[in-house]
Amino acid sequence: MGNVRNIERQLVALGVLWILGLQGVRSEYGELAGDWLVDFGRDELEIGEDSMWRVDLQIYNVIPKDSSLDYHFVVYSKDERRATAPTLKIKKEDFDLLGSWRGALYVSGVRFGYSSLEVELQYGAVTEVYPNPLPITVLRTQVVDERVTTYVSAALALLMFLNLGTVLDMQRLAGIICRPVGPVVGVVSRFVLMPALGFGLGRALWPGSWPLQLALFYTALAPSGGLANVCAVFLKGNINLSVATTTINSLLALALLPIWILVLGRILYEDDQLTVPFGQLSGGAAALVACLAIGVLLRLCVPRTTRFIFRFLKPLSVVLSLCLVGLTVGLNAFVFDEFTWQVLVAAVCLPLAGYLSTYLLAKILCRSPTDALTLSIEASVLNMTMPIVLLQSSQLQQPQLDLVLVVPIASALISLVLVVLYYGIRRCLGCNRQQDADGFDHKKLIAEQEADV
Repeated sequence: MGNVRNIERQLVALGVLWILGLQGVRSEYGELAGDWLVDFGRDELEIGEDSMWRVDLQIYNVIPKDSSLDYHFVVYSKDERRATAPTLKIKKEDFDLLGSWRGALYVSGVRFGYSSLEVELQYGAVTEVYPNPLPITVLRTQVVDERVTTYVSAALALLMFLNLGTVLDMQRLAGIICRPVGPVVGVVSRFVLMPALGFGLGRALWPGSWPLQLALFYTALAPSGGLANVCAVFLKGNINLSVATTTINSLLALALLPIWILVLGRILYEDDQLTVPFGQLSGGAAALVACLAIGVLLRLCVPRTTRFIFRFLKPLSVVLSLCLVGLTVGLNAFVFDEFTWQVLVAAVCLPLAGYLSTYLLAKILCRSPTDALTLSIEASVLNMTMPIVLLQSSQLQQPQLDLVLVVPIASALISLVLVVLYYGIRRCLGCNRQQDADGFDHKKLIAEQEADV
């Protein structure tokens, strides 16, 4: 009986060894040939896309524990999508008597990102991996000056605010400012709820990558731009509340963004080098207020001009919005190759969660259906430009910065797509109509303007 059990154990052991032989066995470094070493001639390799670099390497101190071992070394690039290198196979016979080998390998950059030059010792199905591979950084070569995107996007956004400023009702705007429950909901949503959602989603989706978490956090934290106001126009929202909330959030961002970034950098991500682009933020906020003021003055002083704007408000808003989105997406189209399921989940969940939480908060505070809809749109339509500016002012180095830009761009784009789908559903169901006196009515606005003239 005992012999039978021993035979069974041996058969099980042989079966396990056979399975391991089929799958390959990874042994601890130094078990087969001692502490063999690799000299790459450099600590890291930085190359551009579509460029090639020669790496002179030496493998030495190879002392096999069993001279009969028929081993060989393999050198290769870990991520062929980023950098390629012809797989180099070095046989046992290629080493000299001292266990040393010298040679060269050409590494080519394919796409911006990170890879490494790996060295393995292989003996049959057993593999030993050198613990200190050569890091490879591939930089993007076709780079558009970031100022082009920033300045042109800012100009389009300011034209949008100038356009929206002509439809503001000063009497209703004064009422909103005197009883600022709506803007307070917008501020809490933008600077408390959305950052919390962005932080939680980032930690859940990318637990080991703080740059991607940072990108999603900035996307959630950045105040919405003119796109949210345009969406409020089409969804019959309270355009006065929408513009007032956008303006107040943009001004408060000068104070609240540094506080959040201070907390974010030193507590959450253990990095005290994150900075705030005060110049761009303050300049953008001042320009926003100036454009709204010019629009209001045009309505008061040049009614014939504003009547023309009223008639073409929606098509002009659509054209400016498409130009703004098209410019940002077009110049940063390279980021969509980094699109993953985590990015998709973040881009869908963040605006949806922002919309629902803001709507719930607005209804708890007894806001009207129009105001609740407006504030929810204000929270869920994400800014595409400001998160990019914030990331560019951070300490992220290339190509890491290019790798994380997919988060704010994809999130803002999908948030806009969700609103367009929502608008289409409302139109199909016949629900896209003015719900109360504060709702935006384009035809009524034109009629009132023509009556005044």
